Amino acid sequence: MFTFISHNSSRAYWLTRRHDGGGLPIACDVSLADATASAREARRAMVALRGRNPLHAALGQKLDILVPSSNGRHSCADVRMHLCKRSLPEGSFAALSPDVLVASPELCFLQMAESLDVLGEVVELGFELCSTYAFGPDGRTLAGSRPPLTSVARIAGYLDRCAGVRGVAKARSALRWVIDGSTSPMETLLAMELGMPKRLGGRGFPPFVVNRRIELPDEHLRRLAQRSRVYVDLLFEHQGLCLEFDSFEHHGGREEYDNTQARANALRSMGLRVNSITYGQVASLARFDDLVWGLETQLGLRHRPCGDSTRARQRELHALLADVRRRHF
Repeated sequence: MFTFISHNSSRAYWLTRRHDGGGLPIACDVSLADATASAREARRAMVALRGRNPLHAALGQKLDILVPSSNGRHSCADVRMHLCKRSLPEGSFAALSPDVLVASPELCFLQMAESLDVLGEVVELGFELCSTYAFGPDGRTLAGSRPPLTSVARIAGYLDRCAGVRGVAKARSALRWVIDGSTSPMETLLAMELGMPKRLGGRGFPPFVVNRRIELPDEHLRRLAQRSRVYVDLLFEHQGLCLEFDSFEHHGGREEYDNTQARANALRSMGLRVNSITYGQVASLARFDDLVWGLETQLGLRHRPCGDSTRARQRELHALLADVRRRHF
């Protein structure tokens, strides 16, 4: 019998997962029909795992596990059962131990799309799963970098194999606005608020790329930047406009801040326009509005007013993303 960790507990596992040299858990093809029928068995399995897997974030709360029938939903104070009667495709789970499995990043995205009320939260989770940053066990602070857990293409392919599973339509709707490669929560904020349409609380900017690699073509530029290539946080390629987020907190302190400025100088020398953005410019909606107005001017976009309902959605999305005290699981 297996314990299948799911929903918010799998989100906590993946978002705190850091690169340890051992790679990610191995995907496995196990039937949900083999799930344990006892919450107490699930709890014992998790106690046995404590200290051997990065599940500390999930173990501090109720543990979410998946069961195939209501017969397995015995009550237990620290375990939350979720019923799933449909069969799930191959690649839905990864092995943490011989008898404990965790929902894959792709299944986690689908499950949380069905569970979360706010579409912006689902989009944000997609960014986080496709990002290179990890959270600490408190769900707030950053805890270093790691390779992306999945990609937009992999999630899309998984959803295509989940016809009839609850949450698929909402997951597809959210995935449309996810971009691979964000390196910090503030990059995610900028990408979501600028890229999402106004009907969803965004600003409807033209397409851009995130964390784009740019090779420096000559020796002078390489010396200026002290590297042979640079990565741009957000790049409007056709307009030649770069957005670089500058922050001691989110970009690693004084040394990384200096590196960010060196990169910006090299990019300017290549003829690109570079906007340095700090948390203070996005902390309040009023200041973010001013930032948006300036970017619209540089991109040659019209400053279009919005109605009350659109403004309310912008206010809600910004309040969600700019809250640095919020737990992400």
